Amino acid sequence: MAEFIVNAKDIGIRIRNLRLKQNKTQAYYADLLYISPSYLALIEAGKRIPNIDVLVRISTIADVSLDYIIFGKDDSLDSEQKAFDRLRSSYPETDVKKALKLAEFYLKLSKQTDSDETIEL
Repeated sequence: MAEFIVNAKDIGIRIRNLRLKQNKTQAYYADLLYISPSYLALIEAGKRIPNIDVLVRISTIADVSLDYIIFGKDDSLDSEQKAFDRLRSSYPETDVKKALKLAEFYLKLSKQTDSDETIEL
């Protein structure tokens, strides 16, 4: 069986980098995670490993897999696909279909401006 090593320092660094990538303060991010800013500071310093609930919230907020947060590897879907899946699951199917038709229209319009073609609807 494969052996996995969980390194609190590395987890903290990844969480800090995810937070900074989103340009969020520790206080703001902690509020999103329903934890105190001091606890988030301990996590980012590698002095605490967050429980699974906090890890899942970080994963959701940052659009990364738990594998990435814990082990540093992300073999899952690319970020655009994750964002699309999250949006698709957040809205009714009829709204998603309307949005996809709008996106298709936009892409055709964009293509038309590039090659002066007529758009068919």
